[in-house]
Amino acid sequence: MLILPIVDLSRVRGCQFRPIMKFAFWFFVVNFLILGWIGQEHAESPYLEIGQIATAFYFVWFLFFVPVIGLAENSLMDSATE
Repeated sequence: MLILPIVDLSRVRGCQFRPIMKFAFWFFVVNFLILGWIGQEHAESPYLEIGQIATAFYFVWFLFFVPVIGLAENSLMDSATE
């Protein structure tokens, strides 16, 4: 969470005026709910794999999706103003 101000490369800081980030945010919310559900299950075969995938997505979200979406929205805003 401390790295989020550094990796968020969007010029608009709020999620209210970022349509791609609004849509992608709900994937993060669903992943959060999946992690909460998996955390209360027994450590058995299907739950372990689901938990590993959801945990990987959680960290990839902050390190990959946030900067890529920010750069994509910046370029879309630049092309819309020209």
